Amino acid sequence: MFTIHNISSYLRWQFHARDRQGHSVHSPFLYSLITNQLHQPIKGDWVTGIERYRHQLLTDKHSIDVTDFGSGSRFGTGNTRRVCNIARHSSTSPRDGRLLTNLASAMQCRNILELGTNLGLGTLYLANSEHCKRVVTIEGCPTLSQMAKTGFNQLGVSNITIINERFETALPKALADMPSLDMLFIDGNHSYQPTIDYFTQCLPLAHNDSVFIIDDIHKDTEMERAWHEITENERVTLSLDFYTMGVVFFRSQLSRQTICLRY
Repeated sequence: MFTIHNISSYLRWQFHARDRQGHSVHSPFLYSLITNQLHQPIKGDWVTGIERYRHQLLTDKHSIDVTDFGSGSRFGTGNTRRVCNIARHSSTSPRDGRLLTNLASAMQCRNILELGTNLGLGTLYLANSEHCKRVVTIEGCPTLSQMAKTGFNQLGVSNITIINERFETALPKALADMPSLDMLFIDGNHSYQPTIDYFTQCLPLAHNDSVFIIDDIHKDTEMERAWHEITENERVTLSLDFYTMGVVFFRSQLSRQTICLRY
């Protein structure tokens, strides 16, 4: 269910958003990212496998019990939900999956951390990026965690470690076990304070080539506030607003700027 806020925020974003071709972009790094990397098609048996798995989920009308520790779903209430509805409304889309894969590949991300596995579609796109060595993904709901693990095994993807715990307890342990944090994808508990807390906890492990991604940045005024605060962090040099998600970079060579970008 979309709100008046969703409509007004999208219209504002459309007014400011730049085109896909990189026109009027002066940074060589960003121009190359936009024109040579972000829009590259992704092909291969692994993509076919993920989308076949998505179709399997979209046609699964079984109901499951979902333990939701976050801000809840905009498309359903209660703890019992159909798998097909979760896949349709709460999972990473093919379009956003391509964006995740291309970003991870462009930045040569080897060690990736995801907060919010859900059914594992976004996780699979990250795990199949060109340089990925390991994805650590955290999911608080036992049912979703088990379903995602089944999907990973079904597709034969072996570089994913899934942790079934609440973010608050799992995140410190996951960070302590990571040699570096090349990419962070925050895709759970979409509200202001948790988002800021997760970003702040992960920030010390960010390096010059790290990229942090925050999902649902225009979900409501709370998430827009969190996104604005993150873009204003002194370590962030470049922020890209794709509307469905926001991406921040820490490259010291860049001048600070925030750009709305169509994808």
